[in-house]
Amino acid sequence: MLDYRIKTFLTLYNEMSYHRTAKLLNMTQPGVTHHIHYLENYYGVKLFSYNGKTLTKTRGAEILKRHIDSILAEEQEIFREFSQKEKLVLNVGATKTIGEFVLVPIVRRFLKDENHSINLTVDNTETLLRMLENAELDFALVEGIFDKSKYLYHLFRKEKFVGICSKKHPFAGKSVRLEQIFTQTLIVRETGSGTRRLLEQAVSDKGLTLECFKRVTAVGNFSVITDMVAEDQAITFAYEPVAHSNKGLATFEVEDMEIKGEFNFVYCNRRAGEQNIRLLFGEKEADI
Repeated sequence: MLDYRIKTFLTLYNEMSYHRTAKLLNMTQPGVTHHIHYLENYYGVKLFSYNGKTLTKTRGAEILKRHIDSILAEEQEIFREFSQKEKLVLNVGATKTIGEFVLVPIVRRFLKDENHSINLTVDNTETLLRMLENAELDFALVEGIFDKSKYLYHLFRKEKFVGICSKKHPFAGKSVRLEQIFTQTLIVRETGSGTRRLLEQAVSDKGLTLECFKRVTAVGNFSVITDMVAEDQAITFAYEPVAHSNKGLATFEVEDMEIKGEFNFVYCNRRAGEQNIRLLFGEKEADI
């Protein structure tokens, strides 16, 4: 059970406003200030400071938040052990490529035990990391880029990131020049997704942006994206397993733009996170 002043810290950390924090917690602003000063004196570190009129987090606040996330994850494990006894329920998050194209056989195997249940959340990277911080997930499987300084993680596997088009498209099965892809309509995932961020980074490394494409459309569902691409309406970029999901799809490569992305296990508490990963994946596949 965390000290009530920690709740004040977490609320201020998320809201970055003493006024909104006081309102949400039904406190006075001096009360919020008192709680923060108490924690600063207790830990001997400054947690928040003002840059002009803008409230900012210090490195001390980031470190404290990371440790609190770990404690909350450990507390979830305590509740699980007290409440579930013979039953095992895992709360797992996965980004959309992993959730739709990688995890299904693993989840099926886990559920063969009638005492096993799973709550699987498939969403974009930003949403899953926020849920992880709020102790709503035991661990997440995240594709692509995220702030590795804020979380505990380890590699699940590396995956090739490829261009995907219709089998009828001139790019199908070929290696094309960078300038050729910008003549095409591009379909990408929504802002906040790992696959979009990975593509943006690869294009940015060439001194370009997604705006260089003939037209860009954002779609948050891979089934819709692959159907549109298979009908030869556009191209997309995604991890290779996506290309195998539709018989009408083919892959292509872009010269001098080889991309490999990571699938990472992400968690806030090492012991609890690694234990839950083993429960779902087994010792061999978890590779911890």
